[in-house]
Amino acid sequence: MKIVLYGAGGPVAAAAIAELERDHTLRLTDVRPPNEPHPHQQDPARADRWPARPHAREHEFVPVDVTKPDEVLRAAAGMDAIINLSVVRPDPVLSFRVNMMGAYHVMQAAVAQGIKRVVHTGPEVIIGHYWHDFDVTVEAPPRPGTGYYLLTKYLGQEAVRSFAETQGLEVIALYFHVFQPAEATERLPGASPFLVSWGDTGRAFRAAVEAPPMPHAYEPFIITTDLPQGKFNAEKAKRLLAWEPRDIFPGHWRRHVPRASAEHRRSAGGP
Repeated sequence: MKIVLYGAGGPVAAAAIAELERDHTLRLTDVRPPNEPHPHQQDPARADRWPARPHAREHEFVPVDVTKPDEVLRAAAGMDAIINLSVVRPDPVLSFRVNMMGAYHVMQAAVAQGIKRVVHTGPEVIIGHYWHDFDVTVEAPPRPGTGYYLLTKYLGQEAVRSFAETQGLEVIALYFHVFQPAEATERLPGASPFLVSWGDTGRAFRAAVEAPPMPHAYEPFIITTDLPQGKFNAEKAKRLLAWEPRDIFPGHWRRHVPRASAEHRRSAGGP
């Protein structure tokens, strides 16, 4: 397939590209040229969490600002599928223009170019408002709260859903929260019960672009690994996308008990 990726300079895109480039032709778009380091790569607190696997080969790059519909439209020409990874968080103006209007422009381009399969991405807006529940599925009603960033992403999701349901598109929405390298030896500070490795992230994008037709025009999916607390449920992704997480991060939730301490408890009559 020929796939255009909007927002291809970020870390999630790096994971997707590493998986998709083996079998598909990719057109990468971003406001930042591909040889310019992403801000996350310059942040020491995030550098070790960046996907370790580099791109195996060169790809076509087209500079695109998703707030400009003409640029978005031209970049989609001749493509079979779209992946939208564009996002802005801290800027109160750009976050709305990219997260909401950018998603709107991407869907306009899909319709104009006759592209049926679109993969949309974003944070799951059920995180904070179902914090005391378990076995939460993606069908739980969205609760973006009052945080501005989540509100802009929620509005973008609603725009995408509306296009899918009215324009005959096939939209798969992948919802993420926290990422971690599979080989990380240290527990991620503040590790979330909604967690996935970079490798499993990339495989989710492959599953999404290659998936058969879905039951509904807009199908959202929680993308998280299998964690023992069972707070968030990725069963739908396993069932409809045939996606299975390979990395379960036992070091993040399994307590290590030194051998000497265990022997001391047994000698004292403990378990």
